[in-house]
Amino acid sequence: MTDAASSVNQADYMKLFMQELTYQDPLKPVDNREFMAQMAQFSALQQAQMTNDALSQLLGMASGNQSLMLLGKSVKIEGGSELGIVKEIEFGRGEPPKLKISTNGGSVLKELGDITEVQ
Repeated sequence: MTDAASSVNQADYMKLFMQELTYQDPLKPVDNREFMAQMAQFSALQQAQMTNDALSQLLGMASGNQSLMLLGKSVKIEGGSELGIVKEIEFGRGEPPKLKISTNGGSVLKELGDITEVQ
């Protein structure tokens, strides 16, 4: 399931709330305090989602910066014992950067997490 399919936005919440008001018992109307508590919870959820999005962007930028700092450096790839040299960095939209590493056997594309040692 994607994030877009599983998330509830403000318009969805308002539709749900309006349905609740439409079918409420006229002798027992919705409590104002309960309504305000629901609005506060929804607002907090929206703020948490915005914070999560900002943190994801920040992590992406940090990963890009770390990758750029490896250009021209000798690195060891996870599971291997030989050294390779980082020759290029490929940035894809919404993806972690890929490091093009030249080794004796050719070149490979690896992610930052695949690097175990920098020399």
